[in-house]
Amino acid sequence: MISVHWYDVKKLIQVLEKFAESEEGKHARVQMILPDGRNPLQKEFNIKEIKLVDNKLIGPKVEKHRCMILVE
Repeated sequence: MISVHWYDVKKLIQVLEKFAESEEGKHARVQMILPDGRNPLQKEFNIKEIKLVDNKLIGPKVEKHRCMILVE
């Protein structure tokens, strides 16, 4: 897990490149998690955290990992 208080383009690329280097990360589906109770008019978010997690969903297409982007 990589967590910082802010992301610029360089930091975002560094994190994604680390994921792309691993077998688990390079084929992971990317998912964005929006904060609970957010204002429905809010359209822009800051990235709070990016992490690679095990996929616990079961379906016809077996995905073992997800790249989760938590925004605030």
